[in-house]
Amino acid sequence: MKKVIVITLFLLLAQIVLRASECYHYHTKTTYKIVQVKGRPFLEITVMDPNGMSMAHQRCISMLQVGKDVKVINRNEDNMLLMDDNAYYLLVAEFSDVNQVTPVKIADRKDVQATFDADLLYMHGKWFSFSFDPYVKKITKTATKLFPDKPIVLAQFQNRRYLLKDDKHVYCYEGRQLTAEIIEGLNPATIQCLKLENNEDKYLLTDGNTAYIYDVSIFDQMDITESLLRLDLKRPFTIKEVARNWLNSFVDFNDGNIWCYISAGLDLQDGTTAYLYPIKAQWLNKQHELINKAGRIYYNGWDLINDQPPMNLKAVAQPRSLEITASGFYFDGTAFYKDQDGSGTLEPVTWLSKDCKFVNGVYSYQKGIPNFFDDGRQLVFDDNTLAKKRTIAHQSTLKDLKLAYAYDDKLLIEDKEIPNNADRESMELLGSTVDVIEGCDGGRGQIPVVIEYNYFFRDKNHIYGYHSGDQALTLIKAISPHTIEKDNYEQLRELQKKMKN
Repeated sequence: MKKVIVITLFLLLAQIVLRASECYHYHTKTTYKIVQVKGRPFLEITVMDPNGMSMAHQRCISMLQVGKDVKVINRNEDNMLLMDDNAYYLLVAEFSDVNQVTPVKIADRKDVQATFDADLLYMHGKWFSFSFDPYVKKITKTATKLFPDKPIVLAQFQNRRYLLKDDKHVYCYEGRQLTAEIIEGLNPATIQCLKLENNEDKYLLTDGNTAYIYDVSIFDQMDITESLLRLDLKRPFTIKEVARNWLNSFVDFNDGNIWCYISAGLDLQDGTTAYLYPIKAQWLNKQHELINKAGRIYYNGWDLINDQPPMNLKAVAQPRSLEITASGFYFDGTAFYKDQDGSGTLEPVTWLSKDCKFVNGVYSYQKGIPNFFDDGRQLVFDDNTLAKKRTIAHQSTLKDLKLAYAYDDKLLIEDKEIPNNADRESMELLGSTVDVIEGCDGGRGQIPVVIEYNYFFRDKNHIYGYHSGDQALTLIKAISPHTIEKDNYEQLRELQKKMKN
């Protein structure tokens, strides 16, 4: 139950890392899409802000020697697999400083029965891998040593790692190896594969007879079958559910116990180590994040196993209805509560009414809006200690504009309240661009990273712009609001020029 303490420690460590070296591009994501320009296919490459909507950069590259119906089938960090009406193509995922690309044909469409990842094609009863050497401009076709004929993905991890199955075996596969490995002892017909943790890539695999904890990130398996049997779990093992809260994972085998997952292992008296340990208990309610052990309520699985003091719910009006909310507070239908010091003692949050609705903020680089509550009369913000920080009074309903919020005649944008002279009812976000003023800190924090945003909105009559730091919206004149497409990068950059004039 050291939730607040752990969060604080995480934030401190994150700040230390940021001070060591920081660049805006560490946080961006690049997306790829094929678009048609005057009847010709172009590859549209967009660098997206962490908010998922603001565009830092976009360019289109002409694609040669493919049909206009070409589309992306799959992509990994190395290649892009394309298909048109006649053929499959491989496009090496390196597009810097080029204005046009020529995908390389690797197979006729009629010869391909299936594809996997971005470089495996099933042809004539066998899987083949294709790679392209740009220096000698040569395609290499290699038959895979072992790969399931009809793969079903059980789990996927970055770096092209997969857990797969077919009607014969369960496999692990890493894209660059060109061969899958059979995970022995598992029946694919009865296999269950469920993720164990929120922030790690551990999976629980069982076919009812054998059970593994499998780490997909390093392809490491741990056989826990004997441990489960020693703790009196009867075959066949059947996973009813894996439930998680912020701190723990719990497995329900439908045997009357809640099995607590201990990632570091729990040493037992007989000298063995358990990674799943059973407790005779039930879920507190339908949320399945708090556990009821003989009337004692627990959040922390370790405390539950070791019979530590349960949560102190004396101040909670309806303990049986208690749930953990996305905000980090607890709620029982009548009031919000917080664990002030991480000890498990809940206290009422007197500055939040039961009618408050949690509202997701905006996660933009340096210019976001924190999460907040809305009770219909005021917006309420808290700090990292779950204490009340500030409020904003309002009378109208709150309108979500994706990167901003509108109410009354105001706009909440970049965590700042500004006047809003647009028609709130018809107002909508057209899109947003990013100006990277200073992309990196120089490696030691000696140069501040400076990122500024441009936002564009429209209502039924006009288009409006806002640039980071402005005190009000800018009315962009002489442009009909319905002539601008949403998220059209070129049009948004043109609006940005007009906003400065």
